[in-house]
Amino acid sequence: MFLKVENVKKSYKTGDVTTQVLKGVGMNLEKGSIGVILGPSGSGKSTLLNIIGGIDRGDSGTVTIDNIEVSKLSDNKLTDYRRENIGFIFQFYNLIPNLTVGENIEVVSNISKSPLNTDEVLEAVGMADKKYRFPRELSGGEQQRASIARAISKKPKALVM
Repeated sequence: MFLKVENVKKSYKTGDVTTQVLKGVGMNLEKGSIGVILGPSGSGKSTLLNIIGGIDRGDSGTVTIDNIEVSKLSDNKLTDYRRENIGFIFQFYNLIPNLTVGENIEVVSNISKSPLNTDEVLEAVGMADKKYRFPRELSGGEQQRASIARAISKKPKALVM
């Protein structure tokens, strides 16, 4: 099993109020498969993805990706895990506004051990002609494709979006 999520629980506390967001979530995905997490707003979809991606930690349970037990990694190892294994496509894209599309991709490529060629990645997402544009000069769909290009440029084991 490539991705295994077992009994993951997560709650948030605001003042005296505790909100349990994930109540023992589990799922499995084989390598190369695509999984979709569906649910209403506030049901914990982003929280689960953030835990899988190593941005957040569950209160309990385990997450294992490609035989790496993410839920047991130290903070330093978690940083390495994210850098080496996960490509993030954020809901609001998180492109760096004062960098061009090409530079946004190269920021991620520069921290990767074996990145893909920036021009080839841009070509693959139909953005070769936008390499020197800034995010503010792009449509929403173009910003999304730039974000996808950035995520895949480091050849991650998993894409989280």
